[in-house]
Amino acid sequence: MISAVPLLEASSLTRHYAVSRGLFRPKGLVRALDGVSFSVDESRTLAVVGESGCGKSTLARAVTMIEKPTAGELRIAGVDVVSAASGTLKRLRPLVQMVFQNPYASLNPRKKVGTLLEEPLAISAKLGPGARRDAARAMMARVGLKPEHYGRYPHMFSGGQRQRIAVARALMLHPRLVVADEPVSALDVSIQAQVLNLLMNLQEELGIAYLFISHNLQVVRHIADAVAVMYLGKIVEYGAKDAVFGRPAHPYTRALLASTPTLDARARRQRIALKGELPSPLNPPAGCPFHTRCPHAIERCRAEVPRLEPFGVIRVACHRAAELS
Repeated sequence: MISAVPLLEASSLTRHYAVSRGLFRPKGLVRALDGVSFSVDESRTLAVVGESGCGKSTLARAVTMIEKPTAGELRIAGVDVVSAASGTLKRLRPLVQMVFQNPYASLNPRKKVGTLLEEPLAISAKLGPGARRDAARAMMARVGLKPEHYGRYPHMFSGGQRQRIAVARALMLHPRLVVADEPVSALDVSIQAQVLNLLMNLQEELGIAYLFISHNLQVVRHIADAVAVMYLGKIVEYGAKDAVFGRPAHPYTRALLASTPTLDARARRQRIALKGELPSPLNPPAGCPFHTRCPHAIERCRAEVPRLEPFGVIRVACHRAAELS
């Protein structure tokens, strides 16, 4: 039974970084996350999409409590981690685990698979060596690894097998939420589907939720329940997957979908060419952050920041959403 309270809930979540701009110059402020709000229910998947530099990985670090947000609220199982004491954070961290992008870099090459899987239990759970070994072997079987893999090193595996090891390690503490940061982007296309199907099967079996970070909209279409489209630290469109993919309301979302290759002629959209590069979060444009690249921008877009507001069954941050729909 899904709880009425979201497992993960962010409200005006902000993460800014003070950076040096050179000798005798005042420090600049990078607005990596600039007031994002969303929620993830138990056993559901929220996909966060956008170009490199839009704030997706910063969001992952905030949710996994690697970095503390600058402002706003971030609730995990009803507890606000922004104002939580260190003891509370220690209790919450096992509930949220992470699968990283590159399986060739995320596993310690000097440690055998069994040791890698038992390590979280040695740190966070009061289990003896025998119980840890049994738990590791059981998790290996659950993700499709063979018993003989227990004593091997990461370099002896393919990319897909390494990512299965990474998934197994993330699940060793029985988390309620897994943050998957581009988990299949470093894999061959033929292997991507296997790992995605594994994640979906584990979700159905264990009831875990995913915050799935990706730039690949075809992957998102396969795995997500809801989608949050980010641009320059802000969410510009947010809603159920079918609604966002079926009738995108923000010009940026339309451009992303139009640039995605597809063999289905009925699903093809007129290509929308984005002008210029993603602006620097150190010096974001005034008004709507997307107006410098938007083909539909008007004077209001250059002067006024649009709010993420309800638009039909989704939420969108665009002054002209009604006109362009």
